[in-house]
Amino acid sequence: MAKAERTEVVITDPQAIRAMAHRTRLDVIDELFGSADSYTATELANRFGGTPSAMSYHLRALEKWGYLKRSSESEDGRERRWRAAADSLNVGGNYDEAGSSAVLRKTLPDLHIGQLRDRIVAAMEAVTGNPISERPVTLISTTKLKLSRAQQDEFTTEFHDLVERYRVISEGSDEQMMYLHTVLIPDVL
Repeated sequence: MAKAERTEVVITDPQAIRAMAHRTRLDVIDELFGSADSYTATELANRFGGTPSAMSYHLRALEKWGYLKRSSESEDGRERRWRAAADSLNVGGNYDEAGSSAVLRKTLPDLHIGQLRDRIVAAMEAVTGNPISERPVTLISTTKLKLSRAQQDEFTTEFHDLVERYRVISEGSDEQMMYLHTVLIPDVL
């Protein structure tokens, strides 16, 4: 069986990058790009807070900048369903592109580190008092790798393949949802 070609949305426009600089929008992007499912504004508002009307506003803004698209599937045609515009998201693309570099340096790290910090703190608080045997696996790790350009490409491809393998397995199951935040950057300090 042939492997399906993965699609990717590449966001380089500084305004599009700024459009994701909102906690609710970041949560929605994370949810939709982490699943093959489609969601309504009401479902997402129930999950992340706010009203369906406010969520619809965020969804339309994310659609405008290319993050999301309307799904063709709808049970009754009254409420739109939304899905990720592709299988994966690449914010920044070519960091040398005029304008996007400065926005990326100022916006993206704060967004992702803030979201990661919130998730780590919430996970630690949620398991406090539970026996260790009942706690989900939590891994916080830092590793330094020395890689040629070819090895960087190979590592990235294999990493995406591994994540996709587990993402496909977990769709529709009732297993614990786990978040994986990964940063592969050169050591320049």
